[in-house]
Amino acid sequence: MRRSPFLPTSLSVLATLFGAAALTAQTPRSPNPTESSPPFRTRTATSSIAAQMVPYDSLSPQLRERVRTVVNRPTLVTHAEPEEFQASAKVYETLLDHPDRASLAYQRLGVECTPITDRGNGRFGWSDNQGSDMVWYTIANGPTARIWFAEGQIRPGSLLPLIPARVVVVLRHDYLGEDTASPRVRHQVDVFAHADSRAANIVTRLFGGATDRVADQASEQLLMFFSLLSHHLADHPERAEKLLAPPRATR
Repeated sequence: MRRSPFLPTSLSVLATLFGAAALTAQTPRSPNPTESSPPFRTRTATSSIAAQMVPYDSLSPQLRERVRTVVNRPTLVTHAEPEEFQASAKVYETLLDHPDRASLAYQRLGVECTPITDRGNGRFGWSDNQGSDMVWYTIANGPTARIWFAEGQIRPGSLLPLIPARVVVVLRHDYLGEDTASPRVRHQVDVFAHADSRAANIVTRLFGGATDRVADQASEQLLMFFSLLSHHLADHPERAEKLLAPPRATR
């Protein structure tokens, strides 16, 4: 696998979304309502479909309200168009179940990738030395979709304060040609982000009007994190055991 020009890690992607969402949370409005700048995107062509897939009734009351707030009152919404690639459904599902091993597999291949840690009970986390810390876990999993809920805090820059944020990720997938010699996966993602930041003025100066595009790129990289490795293992199945081995198996 060639060295990737981006950091293909789920939590780095979510961190980008957190930071992008934060600058819309309390963006100052013009005192003249007729001169207010347009809000950042809070819906896409597919976001309503994705929102309807969230199984609120199966969530605990406390979690249900947190998820509902993110989906119904998002600060920022983004979508990555469907991507289709050759891959085994079994390997793809393994990566979704163990993103920490996917991150480690990239590192074993010599691809720069931020570590993801297994925090137990189906929760995974990412942190940095600036105080950023995020945790996410699956809240729904079915034959055609998986939904994650993430929450934590991110420091977009060394001189900026920590920004609390929550994200709901709806990943839809279809398995094609499973009984053939070349099975394929088609997936797409919708992301709902909600953030509240006292540093919105500073962050707005940093990102300006590029928020929507930053979010789009982040959601596209989220798909790539899973598709590139899945496709690589389809081409080199003999590498799967070594690349996906848990950390303790590394010498």
